[in-house]
Amino acid sequence: MSDDSLIYEILVDMLGEPDKVSRNNQYGFSCPLCSQEKGLDRDFKGNLEVNTRKGVYHCWSCGEIAGTKGRIRKLVRKFGARRHLSQYDLLVTEDYETENEFDRPVTLPTEYESFDICSKHTIPYKEAISYLRKRAITKKIIDKFSVGFTRKGKHSHRIIVPSYDEEGNINYFVARSFVNHKLKYKNPVAPKEKIIFNEHLIVWDKDIYLVEGVFDMFFLDNAIPLLGKNITDNLWSKLYDKSTKDIYICLDSDAWKDSIELYRKLDGGKLKNRIKLIKLPKNKDVCDIKGKITDDMIIKERELIIL
Repeated sequence: MSDDSLIYEILVDMLGEPDKVSRNNQYGFSCPLCSQEKGLDRDFKGNLEVNTRKGVYHCWSCGEIAGTKGRIRKLVRKFGARRHLSQYDLLVTEDYETENEFDRPVTLPTEYESFDICSKHTIPYKEAISYLRKRAITKKIIDKFSVGFTRKGKHSHRIIVPSYDEEGNINYFVARSFVNHKLKYKNPVAPKEKIIFNEHLIVWDKDIYLVEGVFDMFFLDNAIPLLGKNITDNLWSKLYDKSTKDIYICLDSDAWKDSIELYRKLDGGKLKNRIKLIKLPKNKDVCDIKGKITDDMIIKERELIIL
């Protein structure tokens, strides 16, 4: 029996039979995190895809939120029993496992095009611009954040929003489909815990807004997208050491519990009494309100005491 087959048996023992089976040793399992969120043992969606030949996995549903992607050993360690990890380590050599895609430097897709210097008469250009206009994204926003698009290749028909570190080097990008792709996002494999999205634009001695996604970032001044609902240790440290003004937590309305948890994590030490909590109207996010934060959305000090 091949190592791939043995790894597959470990996965089945951990996660149950796959909901989807594709070619080239790729399987779709029920994601334990997504299932748990729905109050189920298994949701039978098959969103947790694992490739036993390449040694990688990714959940296409919660991957951008819960960080469920990476090497299979991480998956086994996270969701398996001790015996599963022992069995896996006997099968997989260290060289195989440490050939980590996270080690590769991030570059923009080769098909990335600037809206300013591309042909404006093509259908993909018109579709991309139409998509951005529907989301109230103006030319000023496009220019400020170097937003581009693609019309072909691995990331075809996607809006590309690049991220640069504090020295101006590309360190990540978000690729959002503007057509009916099965996958809305196709972002690079990268250690997001090390990334502060567009750190080169952050002014640490101004009020800072923490938002979920990059499209929220467009509508608030000096905003940092968390690329999910949780804060990384790296960003927490930077906020603690470098920020001098107030920090506003502005997550989507369906993430109120996450907002409270984030508030409690940040509201201490030098940041005490500088953390402000914004509660958006029901079923709304920053994009919906176009960044217009009103006083009644900011939770008052006396209300924070009972959170």
